[in-house]
Amino acid sequence: MKPRRPSLDFSGACARWIPSAPGFAHQLNAASSALPYLEPYLIRVLKLAREKLDPAAHAELIRDVDLFNQQEANHFRLHARYNAALRAQYPGLEPFEEQIRRDYEGFLRERSLAWNLAYCEGFECTGLVSAELFFGPAQEFLRDADPAVRDLWSWHLAEEHEHRSVCHDVLRALHPGWLRRLGGYWHFLRHLQAHGNRVARHLHAVDRERGLHGEASRAADARFRRAARRFTLPRTLAILSPRYDPAPRRPTPAIAQALARYEG
Repeated sequence: MKPRRPSLDFSGACARWIPSAPGFAHQLNAASSALPYLEPYLIRVLKLAREKLDPAAHAELIRDVDLFNQQEANHFRLHARYNAALRAQYPGLEPFEEQIRRDYEGFLRERSLAWNLAYCEGFECTGLVSAELFFGPAQEFLRDADPAVRDLWSWHLAEEHEHRSVCHDVLRALHPGWLRRLGGYWHFLRHLQAHGNRVARHLHAVDRERGLHGEASRAADARFRRAARRFTLPRTLAILSPRYDPAPRRPTPAIAQALARYEG
């Protein structure tokens, strides 16, 4: 793993950054709105877990936690810059961000380390599938995408694939158990999907007020949803298995190329 810090300029970026499939763009916009709060939460949870790891038995895992945290810190800072452009184009997002900020503060204050680690592993499970989707079937829909925002997600999701095993391995080392991991995945999905749905509804409502919803874009979005469902269903079922392990999932050539491209 390597922390990478690409130089991206969002001053001219359009929040409807995938013109042919704006629903897909808003799905990722909604996810981005959570990241400046979610990823600092991940870092804090992993730092707490790091203190519990045995330096002798888990030396390599401790090194991976440190690299993971560096990558996540770079992610949330760059997403915060993009989100400023998103808020300028779509007013009214601040209440959604404030709510999720409070949620993560509450999780850290009120929930156990085991619960928080399982939630974090749920996020990383989904990040792995999202990376494979983005660099797989989604590429067809990204041909006309805004280059800066496409690069933001290419870099971020390539690194999500790269650090795919860290939360899984920390959870297994400190609080093993299939049911615990499954519960964390369920809590994560229920929580973050609710946030994403609220934000996406707001973004689409603004578009409708502006008369920006056309038949062509709706058809493209429906086609993307069908492709995404076909792709993600078997991978989601794999997450539910007691034998789930993300480590054997090797990067595709497209992911490897993205990791190399953003190292400079």
